[in-house]
Amino acid sequence: MRQNSVKNLTRRSVLAGAGALTAATTLPVCAPAQTMPRKHRVPFGAALEYQHFLEDSDYTALFVEHCDMIFPMNALKWEALQYNQGEFDYLQAEGIIGFAEHLDRATYGHTFVWYTALPDWVQSITSARQAKKVLINHIHNVAGHFAGSVPAWDVVNEVIAHDPRDKGEWRDSVWMRTLGLSHIDIAFAAAAEAAPNAELAINDYDLGSVGPRCQARREAMLTLVRRLQDRGQRIDSIGMQGHLDPDFPIDQEGLARFIRELQSLGVGYRITELDVNDWKLPSDRYVRDEFSADMVDQFLDAAFSTALPLSLSTWGLSDRYTWLSEVMPHRKGAKNRPLPFDENLQPKPMFDVIQRYLAV
Repeated sequence: MRQNSVKNLTRRSVLAGAGALTAATTLPVCAPAQTMPRKHRVPFGAALEYQHFLEDSDYTALFVEHCDMIFPMNALKWEALQYNQGEFDYLQAEGIIGFAEHLDRATYGHTFVWYTALPDWVQSITSARQAKKVLINHIHNVAGHFAGSVPAWDVVNEVIAHDPRDKGEWRDSVWMRTLGLSHIDIAFAAAAEAAPNAELAINDYDLGSVGPRCQARREAMLTLVRRLQDRGQRIDSIGMQGHLDPDFPIDQEGLARFIRELQSLGVGYRITELDVNDWKLPSDRYVRDEFSADMVDQFLDAAFSTALPLSLSTWGLSDRYTWLSEVMPHRKGAKNRPLPFDENLQPKPMFDVIQRYLAV
């Protein structure tokens, strides 16, 4: 949803507010320690929603205290940036990225190409020629605008079909319908032109779970990587989404093998969007928290034991704000608890697990 109520804000006012927020919420406690979290061997970060950044200073202070990376959750998606054709609105994305820069933290770009979060004018494109022109223009504008500020981009997000064994390997989208698989080549070429010094990635989910469906997804991802490389396109990393679900146990051997295969291709990986979907677990919060922490432990053990990721990030930081509360609310009416901190911003067992893997 577009947040037109903040249209009157400027980048300067957002950054001024960010500076005031930092001073108000952290500096009086312990200026040196609170303004920069302890350095981790693997950078830790989280996605921050613009509205929460503006309206909840306590929540934002949690990012200041714990995150090496702070990046926009939805503000770099197409609908937020170019709702009307040719009219780019960078206010929200600049707010989060500028906040990270103000704190000397890293940031991350998510995402140029996705099958959803597209305005109607994009969804209605039927011409291959128009689709290619629009896609290149969007990537050039966005990557160019943030050149020097965003060191890594999810060029393509969730292009693999949910079940590649069903109706084909690739997800239906306006890009696939108009350009076929070549839209990935076009996107990577445009990103490499506009952001020659940035890391370029494909981001997708269910790459670490047990079962033939997830194995097929890993194979499809490797197919994409090899396809890009065969065409001379640079691909630097894979974003391995950590949306974990108790219905899909971790395939520790399959995940380790996948990471080794990426390494053999010269491609790194990031753990992205980590959370645990607890909607079917018992209502007892202690039971859920321990189960979620154990599942994250299994996931990170398989990954870190094989090769260190380039970063580890969660999809939000506290249970106070989570997409799962709306999309998959707990079946018994309990509050969803998918993230490292609870709704009162207190650390949970999952946070302790994450810190153990990040520790120097």
